[in-house]
Amino acid sequence: MMLLANLHLSQTFNTTALDIYTILTDLRRHSSFTSDIISGTDKEGATLSLHDGKLIGKTVVLEPAKKIIWSVCWVDENWPQNHPCEIAIVLTDKANETCLVDVFITAIPAAFEAQLKTFWQQNYFDALAYYIDR
Repeated sequence: MMLLANLHLSQTFNTTALDIYTILTDLRRHSSFTSDIISGTDKEGATLSLHDGKLIGKTVVLEPAKKIIWSVCWVDENWPQNHPCEIAIVLTDKANETCLVDVFITAIPAAFEAQLKTFWQQNYFDALAYYIDR
């Protein structure tokens, strides 16, 4: 039996929920802040490829300025075949035009928990903060 883990990551950004939503769903902007090839973030049901194909799956839910849900598999020989994890990005507008971004990643094979946490922090939170603040 495979051990599974869940992650919850959170960060506040100096912009609105609509701006974060637009950055994550607009292919050009998403590619710009990650410096990677991105596809399928702009339509529900679309086949999804993030970070030059390191994460593949589909876009499940798009609620403008509120929520994005992706179902993805990590492309790695040790990732269990046909085992998606779910990434839910919840956006909440706060005071002074700031946005709280909560990321919930569920059903992660436990062996990948630390790697996904680091990946998300560096490739999303840190990169997104730099993109917004420049």
